[in-house]
Amino acid sequence: MQQHQSLQLPDDFCRDLDHAYTLPANYYTSESVFQHEKEHIFAHAWLCLCHASELAEINAYVTRKIVGENLVAVRGRDGVLRAFYNVCPHRGHELFKDSGISRNMVSCPYHAWTFKLDGELAVARNCENVAHFDKADYSLTPLRVAEYAGFVFVNMDMDAAPIEQTLSGLDAHLKSVCPNIAELQVASRTITDTPANWKVIVDNYMECYHCAPAHPGFSSSVDSASYTHTFHGNWTLQHGLSRSSDQGYAFGQEVSNQAFSGYWAWPCVMFNVVPGDDTMTVIYEYPVSAGLTVQYYEVLMKSKDVTPQQRDFITWATQTFRPEDLRLVESVQQGLQSRGYRGQGRIMVDANRSGISEHGIAHFHRKVAACYAAQNGQNDACD
Repeated sequence: MQQHQSLQLPDDFCRDLDHAYTLPANYYTSESVFQHEKEHIFAHAWLCLCHASELAEINAYVTRKIVGENLVAVRGRDGVLRAFYNVCPHRGHELFKDSGISRNMVSCPYHAWTFKLDGELAVARNCENVAHFDKADYSLTPLRVAEYAGFVFVNMDMDAAPIEQTLSGLDAHLKSVCPNIAELQVASRTITDTPANWKVIVDNYMECYHCAPAHPGFSSSVDSASYTHTFHGNWTLQHGLSRSSDQGYAFGQEVSNQAFSGYWAWPCVMFNVVPGDDTMTVIYEYPVSAGLTVQYYEVLMKSKDVTPQQRDFITWATQTFRPEDLRLVESVQQGLQSRGYRGQGRIMVDANRSGISEHGIAHFHRKVAACYAAQNGQNDACD
């Protein structure tokens, strides 16, 4: 695959945070650029599928579609978590539908090839009459899979570095802020087909410059004066002290966590430990094309049986706070295609790296640019 001319960026792109500009507009709109990202970012990255509670039970499985690939993670009868491409090796038909609890084997609805949950082909009708047919040659194609920081990740690159190395320190930090993270449950899930490039969504997450004008409820709770954004390799942390607010995060003074901690992990998953104990929100991005991203927005709590106060929070988070961001990224995606947009935007990084500084965007764009450079033979790797 040849290097697309539009992927040529200066070697020092976004290295100087104080004088940084965004990626050019066509990086957000070009299908050619997106195809390169599929091969050189997503095919080698640790992609977050779900909270580990979704796969705790024997025979539990979860499917996700990411950059055109249908993927499944399943907990086998032996208790081992495995992941595969969710396609039958015979003719490519989908095997698992949606998510749930499987039988001890999964049968393809097309020709009834049947597989054990460890991926081994158990039955292929009429195979005894087919020359040189060896069932061992037709197991499901595996993926790397890991349970980390309370979540399940997969990687299409079987030679990828371990997630403990790629996201070093994230597990310990998340658990220090949310000690019961492994015990949480999915109390709410909202799925949206978002008409925006995946990087537009990450850009929006990586700064709180927009918080005061666009998120009045959030801003009534989280103190911008104490807000910080720090970089930790392939993940970052946004942190701000919080106060209870009926418009945003409402919590009692007895709770141990009275701060907002927002974690972005490469390339596009966001974990938010919100004020109050044992409560998180998670944004999973599953890119479809240059202009479309499926997003799963989950609220995690200690139990799926929520209290009235917790229900109020879920309602605010899903019906007020979340739509505010969805409207923003949709508008940006449209504006990037306008003749009136000058092609690149100034990244508003202030000298103090304050709570409204956009240095997080520059950090993210530098990492994206490094992947393009790696693809062009200028670096060894982009992670």
